[in-house]
Amino acid sequence: MKILEALKWGELELIKVEIENPRWDSDLLLGHVLGRRREELYLDRDGVLSATAWKAYQDLVARRTDREPLQYILNNQEFMGLSFYVDNRVLIPRADSEIIIEKLLELNGPSKNEVKIADLCTGSGALAVAIAHYRPDAYVVGTDLSSAALEVARYNALLNHVQVDWRQGDFFEPICGEEWDWLVTNPPYIPEEEYRKLAPEIFEEPQMALVGAENGLIFYRRLAEEAASLLKRDGKILMEIGWNQGQQVEELFRKSFKTRIFKDYGGRDRVVYAELSS
Repeated sequence: MKILEALKWGELELIKVEIENPRWDSDLLLGHVLGRRREELYLDRDGVLSATAWKAYQDLVARRTDREPLQYILNNQEFMGLSFYVDNRVLIPRADSEIIIEKLLELNGPSKNEVKIADLCTGSGALAVAIAHYRPDAYVVGTDLSSAALEVARYNALLNHVQVDWRQGDFFEPICGEEWDWLVTNPPYIPEEEYRKLAPEIFEEPQMALVGAENGLIFYRRLAEEAASLLKRDGKILMEIGWNQGQQVEELFRKSFKTRIFKDYGGRDRVVYAELSS
């Protein structure tokens, strides 16, 4: 079996089950088996696969046709230009979440004192690790209820050579009794009814990292009630939200905070910014 023939076979297998980007997935799966970049496969299109490589590729394509997420098969996802290990213990980082990091870097100017930043519901550690990478002067904490998720987060900190203080516990409980300059979070926010209608791959990701009870607002409500006691006088929050939750989340915070909504790359509401009112 030649490389190009194998790529075409994989693409056709993925088309049969309506995978969204069959050629892309086919290429990356074979590249993973051979340890080559995508473009290298086409430069060596007439190269012949060994029997071992062909079998390994078939096995990976079978996993993908069973709707296992590509990122879990490859154990990799890029986020903010960094490489993250992912498996079914953690939510797969999405590009939309990069808005949180971009706005934090934009809004958090130089400071003479150490900046304290807590990432709540850290999962793979994508937000915390990215913050620690781009703001090495900050003290960064990542919290999660799942000990399994924190194992992945710790590995990702090592992988990206950054220092993060990982703490296990429910939402903000591991950081209570301290004052923070910033809280960032991508909490479970998908309503239960909406979750049941999502693509099959989503069901391979940990449900507890996705579903925010009946209306998806439970974690925002908890944070709105407690955030003032967790923040310094000029403390701020950045929260990822569902595309249609902006006004509802803003309303929860308006009593004590000045709020603003930032949109994602598709023009949809994606992040709510809240700053303590003076």
